Amino acid sequence: MAKIILFDLEVSRSLVEGYGNRWDFRVIKFIRPQQLMCYSYKELGEKHVHFVSRHDFKTYHEFVVSLHTLLDTADVTVAHNGGSFDDKMANRFFVLEGLNPPKPRKSIDTKREAQRHFRFESNKLDDLGQFLGLGRKETIGYADLEDDFMTDSPKRKTVQLMKQYNNQDVNLLEKVYLKLRPFMASHPNLGDLNQIDGVCPKCLSADLKLDGTHARRNGRVQSFSCNNCGGWCNDNSIIRPNGRKVNGV
Repeated sequence: MAKIILFDLEVSRSLVEGYGNRWDFRVIKFIRPQQLMCYSYKELGEKHVHFVSRHDFKTYHEFVVSLHTLLDTADVTVAHNGGSFDDKMANRFFVLEGLNPPKPRKSIDTKREAQRHFRFESNKLDDLGQFLGLGRKETIGYADLEDDFMTDSPKRKTVQLMKQYNNQDVNLLEKVYLKLRPFMASHPNLGDLNQIDGVCPKCLSADLKLDGTHARRNGRVQSFSCNNCGGWCNDNSIIRPNGRKVNGV
């Protein structure tokens, strides 16, 4: 089965030297560019969230390799603001550590999907969780923990709070993803990825309902609604060109 990984990165601040003030600052020297602090992830449907810290490894390089290995195993990844932040930051860490790109995969950015299909007052993960009645992020921010966490021997409480913060982001991400998924017109076709005929392309359920037709340039096509996730699909998304049996009734 196609492996869908939900993940979230926590990245440190840049430490710099320069001139100016709070509002007008000129950077002269980078003391420590942004680094990966930790990340949390889970496979879709899995109960347990995995937390991986830089302190779990002897070297920073081994830590970055662990993230590369994770993404290398995924067929689809889900992240909030992943297209602008998590995916790009991951690539940045990889190239700086002399690693090649992980294998090609499909990426879902829940922030981008929220912007594309809805008009919420805010598309931040915390706000979407609140609007949709799904929960909130942890109140303590990782920035409050960063100074101690970035030392070689952080306090146990600091690591625990960072884990709690990072893991909750992934738990909330999964809930937001599942809530928005029926509306995602560009969602990867899981039927194709898994080579399974006649299933919902978003959730793989075979519980499809024949639900009218809609017009396309080449004529009207049969529509199906999914009784599991609530999404819509049609003949073109669940029947291959060589023909495959549709389970809708």
